[in-house]
Amino acid sequence: MFCKALSYWGKRSYYFLLLLVLFPDANVFAQSPELALYDVFETSISSNQSYRNPFDYKEVTLSGEFESPNGEMYQVSGFYDGVVDTQQIWRIRFMPDMPGEWTYRLFPLGKKGAPQSGTFTVLDQVVHKGVRGHVKVDPKYPKYLIHDDGSPHYWVGGKWIAARDYGPPQKEGEVNTGEDPRSEVRIGWKSDEQLTQYLDLLLEYKHNGILLKIALYPLEKDGLSWDLEWIRRGEWLVKAAADRGIYVQVNFFDTWSRNKDFWFKNQMDGTGQPFNVWKAGDEHKKQNYIQTIVSRFAAFQNVYWELGNEMEHKPNCGTCFVDLSNQYYIPWIKEADPYKLPIGLSEEIWRSADVDIGFLHQANELDAESWTKPVMMNELVGYERPSSLFRDLLKKSPKFVRRTYKNFFGRDTLRGLWHDDAMNAPDLRFAYRRTFWAVFVLGGTGSSEATWLYIDAPYSAAARHVMRDHMYLASVIEKYALLLNQTVLIKGFVRNGPVKAVTRGLAGQVYLTYFDAGYETDIDAGEVVLNLPDGRYTASWYDTKNGSSSNFDLEVTAQGGSLQSPNFNEDIVLIIEKKP
Repeated sequence: MFCKALSYWGKRSYYFLLLLVLFPDANVFAQSPELALYDVFETSISSNQSYRNPFDYKEVTLSGEFESPNGEMYQVSGFYDGVVDTQQIWRIRFMPDMPGEWTYRLFPLGKKGAPQSGTFTVLDQVVHKGVRGHVKVDPKYPKYLIHDDGSPHYWVGGKWIAARDYGPPQKEGEVNTGEDPRSEVRIGWKSDEQLTQYLDLLLEYKHNGILLKIALYPLEKDGLSWDLEWIRRGEWLVKAAADRGIYVQVNFFDTWSRNKDFWFKNQMDGTGQPFNVWKAGDEHKKQNYIQTIVSRFAAFQNVYWELGNEMEHKPNCGTCFVDLSNQYYIPWIKEADPYKLPIGLSEEIWRSADVDIGFLHQANELDAESWTKPVMMNELVGYERPSSLFRDLLKKSPKFVRRTYKNFFGRDTLRGLWHDDAMNAPDLRFAYRRTFWAVFVLGGTGSSEATWLYIDAPYSAAARHVMRDHMYLASVIEKYALLLNQTVLIKGFVRNGPVKAVTRGLAGQVYLTYFDAGYETDIDAGEVVLNLPDGRYTASWYDTKNGSSSNFDLEVTAQGGSLQSPNFNEDIVLIIEKKP
């Protein structure tokens, strides 16, 4: 039996693999590897012993104990990772959150014999500026999120990556390509280049997040074993995202999980999935699945959890899922996760589940008064373009008519804002932009834009406009990062103005107000009356479409104040900051 210790890659580079051989009678390494703060330390153990199922944690488990320089202890479980040179391999991963010398002990697979111990040194520097450690709920401002380094985490998210996107091109004669008949969405295998090009596009537009779905897909048909190449490619994608400072919400369960009889088809009914997470039973398989995901992914500094996606959709039972989650799934995640990463859930059932983050989908209204914990918009605020007789008739037409019209004339048969067609429709740009800013000013912790954007096709000008609009919000968030988690929804800041206005800010210091005029609406210049304390301020009108601003001084000598708004179309932002 031997161990290997290594540190995973930093920005576009790898640390040298630090290989240390442990002889059977020894219990410590001969030297200490070094790695950057928040990087991943990995150790592996091999065995030539036979097991009925090495994936089964009830049969065999690699566990470890990591001690920080200040004496804090972390209990960590490993995972089975296949055969290398006739030896079965178990790996254990850990992310240190402070510099200094760390020690660890690995407990024998068979629970017999002495633990194997070692040390590693963590440098007081990160690999690159995008590495900020894990995400957690801000203990001082619990409606918001922070990183381990104390900086705020605001989700500027792109699309979600389905398990089929990073799955194999084919498996057991099935080909990973096609169109989902229910949603008319094209899905299937993506190349490394297509996936990393999309990550680079996110980086170009200051995005910091994607959602990675697992949804039971990489499980083998026994419900315990894993297709290792499939799940390793998911890990590769997470590491590629980390290399770019992009955070990943890792999904456990989905209403659209894999059909148990196929590799590349989904099944909405839980009875047709590898195991049914809406009903009691198969607890061993469910817990093994959760523990494997946590053990494989939790140590990556750019990961937190999505427990379930749209779990209340028919024919399943949302309250049943919540009950089982509170009783089993959430405690199992917390038991396996040494870092206690935040757990999110959609759509509305997050309110009754013991999760940390609410994920909203296609909400018709944003009820900010009810947001008692961090809330993100993972799909857009419900929005319909102005009605027309022609569009209404198309909506009511049979599917083959809508599909034919789309093929010949364009995208007027949109099925929803989650679809590739929507993000590529220039006249829906406002729907996305409005969602980003509305969620922000109401006190949310982030929003995503594209769920089924086809990343295996050229990116259109319309899609880039949506991403650029999101980037302009990201630039504002970046500018006010130090104050971000202290800001709150400020009611009545705009006493009188041309359109609906919502303000997020820190009273007496900074005010960010979003003016929403509506789809294709032009607003003439006019007076805006504010509820602003006495003082001297810098004000600017921020153009949400191009990121430009016009700055001017504003002095308030009596409680209130007023200023002139410019002409604008659809929306604009007013930023007011107290002068030193």
